Amino acid sequence: MSLLFTASLISKDHIKSTLFDIASPLQLYFLKMISIVIPTYNASRFIPDLLSSIFKQAVEDMEVIIVDDRSTDNTVELVKKHPVRLIEMEKNGGPAKARNKGVREAKGDIIFFLDSDVVVLDGTVRAVEEYFQNNPSAKCVIGICDTKSLNKGFVPHYMAMFEYIHLIGTPGNTVSVFAPRCGAVKRDFFLEIGGYNESYKGADVEDFELARRVNRTDPIILNEKMLVRHQFANFKQAVRNYFKRTVMWVHLFFKEKKLDNAGPTAPSNGIAALCAFASFVLLCFMPFAPFIKNAVILLLIIFFIANLKWWNFMRKEAGLLFAVRALFLNYFLGIVIMYAAMYGALSYPFSKKGLAAAN
Repeated sequence: MSLLFTASLISKDHIKSTLFDIASPLQLYFLKMISIVIPTYNASRFIPDLLSSIFKQAVEDMEVIIVDDRSTDNTVELVKKHPVRLIEMEKNGGPAKARNKGVREAKGDIIFFLDSDVVVLDGTVRAVEEYFQNNPSAKCVIGICDTKSLNKGFVPHYMAMFEYIHLIGTPGNTVSVFAPRCGAVKRDFFLEIGGYNESYKGADVEDFELARRVNRTDPIILNEKMLVRHQFANFKQAVRNYFKRTVMWVHLFFKEKKLDNAGPTAPSNGIAALCAFASFVLLCFMPFAPFIKNAVILLLIIFFIANLKWWNFMRKEAGLLFAVRALFLNYFLGIVIMYAAMYGALSYPFSKKGLAAAN
């Protein structure tokens, strides 16, 4: 009897081991297919270079889905010249809705989100595939923007470098943000957590809100092998975007009570913005109260220390003059951010999300 019992156990263990050995490669196989989902709206300037950068590094099992959000230029005509699946929205609904539509129509197990105003640097699609093959339990991974922007100019170059340095270097490469300009997620998991919040109609903070829901159950990992080059904002666009997104981020903060550990919304940037705003206000009163000078100097020192990581990075990468100009730009944007934050705090109780939270 004991021999039969032992043989039975060995047989069961052997069967389990065999099934696991079979399941593992099958799991990797079925995780191979990548659906690249790209929302577009009047993106004719970028689509040819974007699609060219994708297809020259295409992997074996891949599809590209373009979800056009009722473009009024010739985006659709340009897209049709490439071997992609084109989905045309019935009416303009914003990037969140377009991305959700693309995911629902996707055939792949992995969704690789890209913005329409990027080019994908060599090896990135393969890096997405290999990441999920090597980490079968992973749910979500993001890439990073190159330190050079697609467009020329001081402000876009600053924005590219600023974003880059604020994403790298977190413990375990775990970040609290999700960037759909270069981010991948398992399709089933994305649908399970509800996808993007479609109440956000523009390119607002829908990515931050999604990241909050991802982080409730799973980490978001930064993979520096996933690289894109992005079209960043010019000065006027940056000021407008910073104000709008800060207001919406503050509303999200009051709702979720969560800070970010990386990206432009990291705490160090909040400290720098607060010091910039406070020192600017005190400077206005200094002619009437000279003793304020010491407080201004202290705030400026803290402002510089809070920015020291990215400032040193830019100084080494782009030179001292660039880094000095960047510090002045950051100071001005810090003032904009604090004005927006105060407006966001005052307006939150009257916003739809604030009223919903109160109820």
